[in-house]
Amino acid sequence: MNPTPDNLALEEADKEQRYVHSVYNQIATHFSDTRFKPWPVIERFIAGLPAGSIGADVGCGNGKYLGLRTGDIFVMGTDRSESL
Repeated sequence: MNPTPDNLALEEADKEQRYVHSVYNQIATHFSDTRFKPWPVIERFIAGLPAGSIGADVGCGNGKYLGLRTGDIFVMGTDRSESL
C-alpha cells in the first residue's frame, strides 16, 4: 500500500501546529481524564531503574508516570500542549 501523497500547501511546522498541537489542546481535558492509569509495562520499567537514575518524559501529557517512584530517581516531564 502506498502512502497518501501530502498535497497540503503548508509548511511542515504549520501542519504540525494545525493537525497535532492544536488538536491536543482541543481534546486535552478528555485526553487527560481517560489517561490516568499507568500502563503496566511502563510501571515495570520504572520500577526496574537503578537508584540514582535520571529520566525525561518528553510528551508526558498529564504526567501520570512522574510520581510512580519518588525519592531515589529523578524524572522530569514536559509536554508541548499548554492544556496538558
